[in-house]
Amino acid sequence: MTNTNTNTNIINSISGSTKIYGVIGDPIGHSFSPEIHNAVYSLTGERAVYVPFNVKKDGLEAAVKGAYSLGIKGLNVTLPHKKEVIKYLRGLEGDSGLIGAVNTLKYTEKGYIGYNTDVTGIEYSFSTRGISLKDRTALVLGAGGASDALCAALLKNGAKRIYIANRTFEKALALKELLEKSYNTEIIPLSLEEAEKVGDADIVLNGTTLGFGKNSGLSPLSEAFFSRNRIEICFDVIYTPWETRLLKDAKEAGAFCINGFDMLIYQGAASAEIWLSKKYDESFLNKLKNNLKEQFLTTQKGN
Repeated sequence: MTNTNTNTNIINSISGSTKIYGVIGDPIGHSFSPEIHNAVYSLTGERAVYVPFNVKKDGLEAAVKGAYSLGIKGLNVTLPHKKEVIKYLRGLEGDSGLIGAVNTLKYTEKGYIGYNTDVTGIEYSFSTRGISLKDRTALVLGAGGASDALCAALLKNGAKRIYIANRTFEKALALKELLEKSYNTEIIPLSLEEAEKVGDADIVLNGTTLGFGKNSGLSPLSEAFFSRNRIEICFDVIYTPWETRLLKDAKEAGAFCINGFDMLIYQGAASAEIWLSKKYDESFLNKLKNNLKEQFLTTQKGN
C-alpha cells in the first residue's frame, strides 16, 4: 500500500455524504495520523476522510466549537491540547476520566464526548509481544498527557510500584495525586534529576519529548543509568527517530526496546472503532500495522 493509492481512493470517494474526521494539535505537520486513518477507511471501504488541523492554544475553544458546527464526526487531539480540550467537551468516557487527558473526540447530538485511546495503544504494544506489566516496578519519565496514559496502563495491568520523574516536581506530584484517587499502588514523584538514583526499576517508559524534533539526540536519562541498573524493558512513545538516544542506550545495556509506532497505530485504530462503532480483529490490525510500517520507514529513508 502506498500514499498514492490511498489518496486516490480518498479523492474518488469524496461526496456530500463523506464523513470528515481529523486531528488537532500544534505543531501538526509531523503527524502520521492521517496516513493511519485514511488507510483504515481505504481498507474497509468507509466513505470518510481524515485531515490534520493546526490549532494554536488560544484558538482551541473556537476550533472545537467550529468543528462541531461543521459536523466533523470525530477528532484526535495531540500536543499541547490533551488536557485543555476537556473544558470544551460534553463529557468523558473510559480512561480519559481517570487520567484527565483526552486524545479522541466523538460527535454526539449534544456535543463532543472525550476518550483516551493512548492507554489502549500502550497496552497493545506490550500484550502483542507477550509482555506482562503485572508486578513491575516502573520508572515513568515525564508528567504530561503521554505519561498520564503510561501510568494508567501500568496501574490497570497490575504494576507494583511507579516512579514518576518530571522536570518540574510539582507536576509529578499532581499526577501522583490524580492517580491515587483510583488506585492504591505505590506512586513516588521525583524530579528528573532524581530519576538517575532509582535503582529498583525493571521497566523504563518515556513520555517526554526528549529525543524528538529539536530535542533529537537527547535523552532524559544518562547512558550510565542503564549501565548501573538491570532494566529489562524500555518503552519510548517517540517513533521519529525510529531509535531514540534513550532506546539506543537501553538496548546496548541489554534491555528489550519498543518505540511508539505500535502505540500510534493501535490508538488510531481504537479511535476509529469508537467513531465507526466497529471492532477490528487482530488480523486486520496486523495488516494495517505492517503496511503502514513499510510506508513510514520508506518515507523516513527518503527524507
